[in-house]
Amino acid sequence: MEAGGEKAVLKSHFQTKQGLKWGEIVALRGTVVDVRFREGLPAIYTQLRAGEKGEVILEVVNHLSAHVLRSIALTSTSGLSRSSPVASMGEPLRVPVGERLLGRVFNVFGETIDGKDPIEGGEWRSIHQSPPAIAQHNTSSEILETGIKAIDLLSPLERGGKGGLFGGAGVGKTVLITELINNIVKQYQGISLFCGIGERVREAEEMYREMQEAGVLENTVMIFGQMNEPPGARFRGGLAGLTMAESFQQD
Repeated sequence: MEAGGEKAVLKSHFQTKQGLKWGEIVALRGTVVDVRFREGLPAIYTQLRAGEKGEVILEVVNHLSAHVLRSIALTSTSGLSRSSPVASMGEPLRVPVGERLLGRVFNVFGETIDGKDPIEGGEWRSIHQSPPAIAQHNTSSEILETGIKAIDLLSPLERGGKGGLFGGAGVGKTVLITELINNIVKQYQGISLFCGIGERVREAEEMYREMQEAGVLENTVMIFGQMNEPPGARFRGGLAGLTMAESFQQD
């Protein structure tokens, strides 16, 4: 299909969108895509769409010149070529937030991947949020009792702090995290958000079933940028998860 025909198909797919900017691909190297816009460049982090039905999602990461930008692909670039049309959506990637997320599993685009009804409407926030104001930070220091003796005795965690687990495959990292989620939900009646970046599809499915069996899924949100997805999707998975988590913290 010629570039003009591709643009016509893409335009018809986004016929409800008004004021879209249109560009064309000038270079394509794996998941790195350079796009020319003749009438002004979209802002950094703007979401771009390409492909016949807009199925290829790109994100602007750099302005190379007055009319050319560089983007990273968050989905497969199969079928794209030089001169393929690109539509600027005029906004960054957004994910849903709020209590309606509890018990659900998402990808980096805020789409549900648990086989249940999709989440539509309501509040959606950009994954590129400003950090919370200093005045909102808790300045006190308090130990978070996890209920796991080895952690509480030998390597206690601070409330609001960070902890790291380092180890090879099969040593029990995911099992320990699952137990932490279980204890946080049952001991503190809290909410846990698990963000799997580079997880195997099998591991994600197994963890989902374990959460169900433990009875803590209804107080848990899961988001995955799995290892079969492009690097760009995995790269933004953490930001999507953080955006969802911050919404619970602010409510």
